[in-house]
Amino acid sequence: MSVQPPTMLDASSDAPIRRITFMKVSRHTLPIILFLIANFATLVWSPACAAELKVAVFSTDVTPPLGDGIGIGFVKQFVEVEQPLLAKGFVLKSDSGTFVICAIDYCGLCNDSYELFRNKIAAAANTTPQNVAVQSLHQHTAPVLDANARRILYRDQRDQIDRRAEFETLTAEKIARAVSDATSNFRSLTHVGTSKAKVDRVASSRRLRQPDGSVVARMSSTTDAGLQSAPEGTIDPWLRSVALYENEQEIAHLSYYATHPQTSSGGNITPDVPGIARERLQKETGVFQIYFTGCGGDIAMGKYNSGTTEDREALANRLYAAMEASVKTFKRQAVNGARWQTKVLHFPLTAGPNFAATTHESILNSNASSSAKLKAAMNLAWIQRIRAQQDVEASCLTIGDVCLVHLPGEVFVDYQLSAQQLRSNAFVAVAAYGDCGMWYIGPDQIYKDKGGYEQKWSFGGCVEGQLKLVLTELLSAAEPKLQAE
Repeated sequence: MSVQPPTMLDASSDAPIRRITFMKVSRHTLPIILFLIANFATLVWSPACAAELKVAVFSTDVTPPLGDGIGIGFVKQFVEVEQPLLAKGFVLKSDSGTFVICAIDYCGLCNDSYELFRNKIAAAANTTPQNVAVQSLHQHTAPVLDANARRILYRDQRDQIDRRAEFETLTAEKIARAVSDATSNFRSLTHVGTSKAKVDRVASSRRLRQPDGSVVARMSSTTDAGLQSAPEGTIDPWLRSVALYENEQEIAHLSYYATHPQTSSGGNITPDVPGIARERLQKETGVFQIYFTGCGGDIAMGKYNSGTTEDREALANRLYAAMEASVKTFKRQAVNGARWQTKVLHFPLTAGPNFAATTHESILNSNASSSAKLKAAMNLAWIQRIRAQQDVEASCLTIGDVCLVHLPGEVFVDYQLSAQQLRSNAFVAVAAYGDCGMWYIGPDQIYKDKGGYEQKWSFGGCVEGQLKLVLTELLSAAEPKLQAE
């Protein structure tokens, strides 16, 4: 290929002036030039270059050792492993940040224990703790980790504190290694899919309002025929599913359903109904499955569960049927950006003598039952945290018109239903049971109710207006962008 710059004489001058330059192009070089021009246009105009996302999934076994319950006392002793407990999640990476969402088969992570897990995961993903959401599934056949309550409860038993702290640290580091390993296997996230299916005969309200206005509790299992025959009450009957795609290939399915997930409590280690259904679906489909428990603070399986193995199998089958139906009907959309938002909740101290620090200190110094002392230690740990002005965070990952909300505590289902109404033109999926230091989060009315159970473990006080405002801010309809807010 040669360049010939011909010249022309200007009428007003004898000097040669270069007007145009011609390129002599052979038939062999012309296709190369056209290819370069076409690809330059693609680089300039392709939306993928402006909003490219990468995703990687991770999973690791977090089953506790058999023997003395390794948490803070909800399970006295682990005697058998029916099915391992897992921590599963995904890492999302963009040019402006890295975000991690993790679901763990534990009853709860509270206070400093929650922050330990979040900090370890953040370091492994090379991001900040504010860009990490860790959500427990809340099975009662799994540990509760609360470093603050542990130090109060076992204050004179250094060996108990150290042994539990060691397990907690090693487990957090194990999840962090899984996250780190995953970051070497990123795949392009090009599309997301959404779908939902109704769940048949699983969830039912735990708070049965009586004609006189009082509340009767229907817990996770019961043999009371009257409680079993009572209506389901207010629930969210829909299981919501989100699929992550690399072009046509499914990378992962995320499932969200609101109910207390356990059919039993005790020493047989199992991820219970959601874990059984989740792993069965992964085996059947070959697609990585993650499950999140929604706002199930006032919802359980008591209407359909008498505590038998047969009932657990039936409930797992029904949940699986909804999950299987949902993942067959995904509506896909191309990824057009992502946004991560974090908002702070400022919890007050719960009023009343039953929540006073002096009350809990008296219980700890008395001959009260071990369960009473456990509750006192957890409540006192929360009071100390609020006095230290340590706040709690909620977050939302928005991809296209898919909003994945992450909330702390055992949130009542009304908040989930409200969140879906805030963005009725979007697909809103809510995961609760993040930091569980405050446990139940219900409407302010529960502190005035006669009867019921949840308000007795609601350490966080009246936050109804504040939480609704946080949900409004997280679900604002601003155009998603590749940035953390």
